[in-house]
Amino acid sequence: MKRINLLPREERVKASRERGLIWAILILVAVVVVLGLVYVKVRSDVNAKQDQLTSIQSQTAAVQLKVAALSPYAALQAQRLAMTETAKGIYESSVPFSILLQELSLVIPEDVRLQGLQATVPATMLPGAAAVPGTAGSTTSDVTFSGQTLKHRDVAEFMTRLGLIPQLMDITLTSSTDTSTGSSSETTTTYKQFTVTAKLRPYTATPPTTTLQAAVP
Repeated sequence: MKRINLLPREERVKASRERGLIWAILILVAVVVVLGLVYVKVRSDVNAKQDQLTSIQSQTAAVQLKVAALSPYAALQAQRLAMTETAKGIYESSVPFSILLQELSLVIPEDVRLQGLQATVPATMLPGAAAVPGTAGSTTSDVTFSGQTLKHRDVAEFMTRLGLIPQLMDITLTSSTDTSTGSSSETTTTYKQFTVTAKLRPYTATPPTTTLQAAVP
């Protein structure tokens, strides 16, 4: 059955306008409610971020106080590292005479008798010397060996074996003379009295210079 609107045209227009106004008001209210919810959410997030920023700032201040309290220990650590490096440099640039003597005892031929040994450290190998790495340590001999043997061949063998010692270089025979022992009634024995010189091998790095530093309070 077809519905017939008996209201006058003016009333129908008025009713339609009122319904449109009601919908507009409802939409406006909905928009206001949504904006209010968004505002509350944003304000809540801002407050949370502000609280987080305040917490981080307080933690940063606490860490800075700890850093300030530990700064003397950082200076001590730096000084300790510097002393360790200096000690390492001194050890690496030291002349190991004890090791040299041990190695010497292993290379002396059986028929060679050492009677004297003199050793000096050249000025270019002292701490603080301005020596150029890789250059000769001195122009004169640093180590002098004196002894005796029965044959010149033993002296040559002794010099060859000295070349096996890493700390020595430029091994040179300075003198080799005959020396007789025994009285007229005894058998005379002739020895070869020899003198051999060598140089100490220079450092691969310049020796460090140690200086006293004021203690960290």
